Amino acid sequence: MSRSSATRTTASTRTTPAQRTTPAQRTTPAQRTTPAPDTPPMAVPSWWGAQRGDGRGEDARSRFRVDPRPRTPTALGVRLVAQLGPWLVGAGGEPTAGALGVLVDDALGRLVQLASPPDGPGAPESAGSYGVPSVRAVLTELSLEIVTRPPWSGPHLVADARLRGRDERGAVAVCEVRDSAGRLAALATGRFRWAYRMTGNNPSTGDSPAGDSPAGGTHSGGTHSGPRSAPHGSLLEALGLAAAGPTRHGELGRLILPGHSVFTTAARTVHGGVLLCLSDLVTDALAGADSPERTTGIRITHLRPAQASQPVTATAETIHRDRVSALYRVTTAGPSDRPHTLATITREPARPRGL
Repeated sequence: MSRSSATRTTASTRTTPAQRTTPAQRTTPAQRTTPAPDTPPMAVPSWWGAQRGDGRGEDARSRFRVDPRPRTPTALGVRLVAQLGPWLVGAGGEPTAGALGVLVDDALGRLVQLASPPDGPGAPESAGSYGVPSVRAVLTELSLEIVTRPPWSGPHLVADARLRGRDERGAVAVCEVRDSAGRLAALATGRFRWAYRMTGNNPSTGDSPAGDSPAGGTHSGGTHSGPRSAPHGSLLEALGLAAAGPTRHGELGRLILPGHSVFTTAARTVHGGVLLCLSDLVTDALAGADSPERTTGIRITHLRPAQASQPVTATAETIHRDRVSALYRVTTAGPSDRPHTLATITREPARPRGL
């Protein structure tokens, strides 16, 4: 190629004045596309206000404003979002540890159910005969630790559950709860065992083998589209206990949850997160009126399912108390007094000493 040809080629590839981008055509910083946030604010979730196809109405998730649609539904992680509001507020005027029960129970339960094996050693031949997974994840132990003291930044809380291990008997998962500012509010750990559905336990009827209480998050069988829950002004109101809070009877504290269809799971049992919440709230009866407390840790063991059609009584007793902390033992039981759950709860003064 001659020098003159190369010169002509170069000139032809140059941008002409008509092709040049004018300042008005350039993309301004405001016009540039920014990544969508991982967790958008939940002013009024779209699943509130619609009618449920199964006619069940609202449930524990709607009462605690937990969006039941996982944001990252994989076998390795599940993200659920809940809206902050007065329905989480306890006697101290701030959100409480127990109010996180439904959120973490659902996040952990959904995750472990996704990670459950299709079959396992000893699985009955009739398991899965109704076209549903033959293995269910059943919560046996749940611990919750408060990392950042409330109040938490709104408008929502985000629960990220991750699987930590599983074998032929069950699984262990952890859950981090963060507020809208990204602060770690709480850590939860759940231990689950595998249980198998048997012939005659049609999931459409909600029947369940004795002692086989579904874990939180594995019992709904679908997304929630129930009516929007009423604007409750406190945690007790959200539980339907506004007129009957915890009471003291000598050295014991008691709180009774009436049989209520709102907290019924598909297996006709009380949601595990509600039992954790109930266990936390009853300890307020044993705190002095002039020395309010806040919960820093809960460890609850599930012994047998609580039938939602029957009242559940939470009973608290003080195990230890000193100037900086208090330890309580709480049991929940039905009319037969056979315990549903056994919990140990650690609390500390809501106000630092000297203030």
